[in-house]
Formats: sequence, structure tokens, C-alpha cells
Amino acid sequence: MNNNQVVTIGDIREALYDAYLDTEYREAMAHALMNLGYVSDSPLNLSFGTPKQQKEIKEVEERPLDSNQISEIIHLMMYEMRNDFQYGRFKPVALKFLNISEKMKNINQENKKENITKEKPKCNIHDAFGTMLEIIGLASKTLKENNMVAESRRMIERATTSYSYDEALDIINEYVETIDRNKEQEEEEEFE
Repeated sequence: MNNNQVVTIGDIREALYDAYLDTEYREAMAHALMNLGYVSDSPLNLSFGTPKQQKEIKEVEERPLDSNQISEIIHLMMYEMRNDFQYGRFKPVALKFLNISEKMKNINQENKKENITKEKPKCNIHDAFGTMLEIIGLASKTLKENNMVAESRRMIERATTSYSYDEALDIINEYVETIDRNKEQEEEEEFE
């Protein structure tokens, strides 16, 4: 599977048609979509409804699904249809999408690991005048400038709930490499 694979509701619906499954399976998908809150009314009603409703179903059918959404939809369908005589024909379709979901989840986890292990951005804390609030703000700004918005949020949550200045600084150092340019310049001048 490549990293760019996209799965939509339309793909699942087409797979049901391709497996020659009865209408009950499309109804089970519609029930799953309604129960999960992806649509306001049954897609079967929307597809025959007003232009606004038809637009809604088209948007839902074409929207890319993440790994959790795929898994939720398929598992709800499996539960609803578990006693159906065609379940044996449906199971390979379900397993195909569950495998895709699992691969997408693994890729997301690998990407998160890569983000964790990537080089920490440097943050000059000299301008913070030593106050923790300003150091947290500078570290947050540095992370955001390096497209690490989620890391910034986690760093702020952890640092602001720490019990000491040193503990907060240790937490910040997990996310950014803190440097004090003023101290570095003084050390360089001493060696000259």
C-alpha cells in the first residue's frame, strides 16, 4: 500500500456491489453512517431527496476516511450482518477494508515516531529574561515555526502543570534545544 491511498464511502459501496451483495448490506452501511453521525438521514433517502440532500450524500461519499472511520463503519456493518446468509461473501470485503485501515494506522504511527525522533529545533531563551512563562512562549513559538503544533500543545500542557522551574525547563528541553546566545557569545569571547 502506498502512503497516498484514499478510501471513501463510495469505495466501500462499490465493493459491496462488486461482491454482488444484497441491498441489506448497503442498508447496513447506511445505518453505520447514521449511527456514527456521518450523515443526518439514511443515504438511501438522501440519494432520492432534495438537491441539498443529494449534495450532502455526494460530499459524504467522496470524503476520504481515516483508519478509525473505516474500522468503525466496517465493524458496525459486520455486527449488523453477522447472521445474514451472505455474510461469507461479505467477510472478504470487510477484511480488505480492515487491512487497509490497519496499514493506514501503522503508517500514521510510523510518521508519529519519525516526528518524535526528528531533530529538535533550537530555541534562544536569552530573550526570555528567565521567566518560565516567557521561556514556554518562546519554545511554543519555535515549535510552531517548525510545523510542530501538536508538540507545542503537549509541551505547554506538561510544562504548565510541572511543580518547579527546573522540571518545567527539563520538559521544554524534551521538545526544543534551548540555547542562551548571550552565554554562548560570552564563552566564545573568553576563548579568543
